[in-house]
Amino acid sequence: MPFLSHAGVSLRYDRAGSGPAVLFIHGWTCNRTFWERQMQAWRDRRTVIAVDLRGHGESSRPRTGYTLGAIVDDLEHLVRALGVPRIAVVGWSMGGVVAQELALRLGERVSGLALACTLAGGVLDPKNPRGQPERANEMKAAIASDFRSFIRGFAALLFKAGSDSPLFPWAVGQMQKTPAHVAAACFDTFLSADLRKRLKTLKVPTLVLHGRHDALIPLADGEYLAEQIPGARLVTFEESGHAPYLEEPEAFNTALAELS
Repeated sequence: MPFLSHAGVSLRYDRAGSGPAVLFIHGWTCNRTFWERQMQAWRDRRTVIAVDLRGHGESSRPRTGYTLGAIVDDLEHLVRALGVPRIAVVGWSMGGVVAQELALRLGERVSGLALACTLAGGVLDPKNPRGQPERANEMKAAIASDFRSFIRGFAALLFKAGSDSPLFPWAVGQMQKTPAHVAAACFDTFLSADLRKRLKTLKVPTLVLHGRHDALIPLADGEYLAEQIPGARLVTFEESGHAPYLEEPEAFNTALAELS
């Protein structure tokens, strides 16, 4: 069970396989086990790495320190400690925001970038045509009121089939393991992020992967990323909501094969 310490935080991660390295970054209140289908599919041809972000899964859960900068610091330290010369980065939802910032930090060390069901930020900006300030503030209040109950409704929105998805009970159980203070702090970080003005500086082959029926982050956000990141390609999953890597894993893994 590998752990890595950084800035007083113990990070739990899995590493398997050999070949070019790929780092998988999970979403809000989730953990590295959400990437199991990708880890299994890719371990025979890649060095696959999945990490529990600080506060999530089996990593340390400090009371504070959940800024985007601190989270990316952890991952930058992990990449350097692993000693891989170059790495592809795959990020989903909140993890996609983290992945964008990490790619900007690492520059030419990033061989490819995949952004799944995510956005460039600016959620609270009233001038952002894709912003959702009212909905975001309602969600923030619900998290503060009763986090565990909120997660049951939120987890249903991950899937096109909602709570009828066979993965729904498992997802709820995993997400409810995240402490409420971590969930609230990371949600604030997600809301405050804004990478829109920096997208055109991403000089890395990029895939934008989005579910057609995403009820949390609309397809328009994925289309915006694909338009703003130079050379990016958009792949839409017709039978998925917010989690195509879980709902259509074979198609998602096939799309990832484009990563260098």
